[in-house]
Amino acid sequence: ETGWELTVLIRILCEADVVGPKKERGPLGLGFDNLAASGFGSISGGDSSASGSNSGMPGPKTGVDIVAEAVLSNWDEMREERVKEWCLDKQQMIKEFGEIRDKWIEDDLPGWLATNKSYDLVPDCMDAMAESGAEVFIITTKQKRFCAALLKDFGLEFPIENLFALEDGPKTEVLLKLLGRPELQGKSFHFIEDKLGTLRKVAAREDLSAVQMHLVDWGYNTERERKIAKGRVVDRVSLLTKGDLEVLGTGKSWLD
Repeated sequence: ETGWELTVLIRILCEADVVGPKKERGPLGLGFDNLAASGFGSISGGDSSASGSNSGMPGPKTGVDIVAEAVLSNWDEMREERVKEWCLDKQQMIKEFGEIRDKWIEDDLPGWLATNKSYDLVPDCMDAMAESGAEVFIITTKQKRFCAALLKDFGLEFPIENLFALEDGPKTEVLLKLLGRPELQGKSFHFIEDKLGTLRKVAAREDLSAVQMHLVDWGYNTERERKIAKGRVVDRVSLLTKGDLEVLGTGKSWLD
């Protein structure tokens, strides 16, 4: 969640030979033997001309298909298996990932900021909501110092006391604490996320039943997850577009 997971994913891809010497790869740049050995199943490296548009039937799955499907459908379990198999220390990885980012920022702050762009309309909506008197909170699994730097770069004067980060614990616990604040009693709570798995965790908590949840149609999710949210398959979870965000909780545009 803090970014350390990407280092695990990169190693998984390397061990599947997605990135390896071309002479050792299959026709799509993937080492078929390594794919099977890495737990992604097998793949045929035969003549693809026998399938596809000529026959009207879908061709065999490519190595990229196999890897992508495995990661998207079973990432949590896959990640934990590899962490255990490779004897990794998650807390140490989080610490070192943050230290590397700190070094990048120290050496080239403009370069780091340039790699992190806000989604169109989102900062404007957040600013307008706060200006209109709504309580806006950010709950992130990233370290607070990085999020604060980005908010400043996005032009948002966001109160640091409304920013909850890795140091403040799981999102479910932060939500529970916010629900318990006397000054927020009687208010409607909208929790906006781009990860369906996180929303499922909130939905499973009876003590968070007052929270209305929204999966955004941008960010780190898939078409399948967006269909699940749109179909309201998960209790209290709906799909949120940027247009929906603009009128969320009020019925009229926050930007007017």
